[in-house]
Amino acid sequence: MKKLIFALLLIFCYLSVSAQQGPVAPCVDCESLSKRTEPHNGMWYNPDQSGSGMTLDVQDGKLFGVVFGYDDDGKSRWWTFVNDLSPSNEPNIMWTLNADLMQFENGNSFNNDYIFPTQTNYEGQISLKFTQKNHALYSINGGEEQNIVPIIFGVTKSRDFPEQTSYLIPELEGVWTFVYQYNESHPDVPPEPYNIFSEAVVISSKNIGDITQDGIIDIGFSVSRYDFFPNSHHIGFIYCYVTEESNEVVGPSCEFLDTRGLLGDIEIKPVYKMKLGGIGAFRLFGEDVGGHTFEGIRINAKDY
Repeated sequence: MKKLIFALLLIFCYLSVSAQQGPVAPCVDCESLSKRTEPHNGMWYNPDQSGSGMTLDVQDGKLFGVVFGYDDDGKSRWWTFVNDLSPSNEPNIMWTLNADLMQFENGNSFNNDYIFPTQTNYEGQISLKFTQKNHALYSINGGEEQNIVPIIFGVTKSRDFPEQTSYLIPELEGVWTFVYQYNESHPDVPPEPYNIFSEAVVISSKNIGDITQDGIIDIGFSVSRYDFFPNSHHIGFIYCYVTEESNEVVGPSCEFLDTRGLLGDIEIKPVYKMKLGGIGAFRLFGEDVGGHTFEGIRINAKDY
């Protein structure tokens, strides 16, 4: 059986701060979070091993993936896999997937008559554990697990908390759609689908907050809604921060604070806790203590 050494042809150079297992995405006090969100569709990789990666596409709970790599002879190869995402009861794991890797050959070259390819022998198995919307772990044939994240190549990103993690936080500035789903068990929440609504918002550029000799303490983004020209109003903040507990720096933690209140009640301002991997260049996800969720879908990254 061939040993798989994966390689993505897109080259992204980052400094490695781990033993090449990839960026961790710490989540402080996340034990109470129970809502699941489907992983980000697109190219994923381990930035500490530039050149490795895979494409992931989720449709209605089923994941199809393509791994790009080399065989033992250094020849470029690709493998496909497909299976259902399985809800996980493991702490801090949303979904798991185990699937056989398949390889195809003897197809036609470019600009020649089509030839239906043939599948080769069984090539092994891939295991995926999705911890957050933009963070996962994978292994091949029971090998060492690696952390992977979506590739960010068209949006500015930075390592804002290098002492805690190599996870890159993207610039969120631009137009987004926020989709809210309120927990039906709340006495004032109507039944589905009336408990779901969306709005277009504009997120400001990243603001660096307090900085000490030990590094950045917090970063933030302002969130505003633009209804009818020239009216606009501020609706909340997205921010990430570290704290000190027992002389130890903990975090970073991220949150979205909706300052308008819950269901119009300004006395109850929901704080959607966002796992660090809930902050991506094109997708956001958070959950508050009442089980209400929000998901951000980026429309564009224009400056405003």
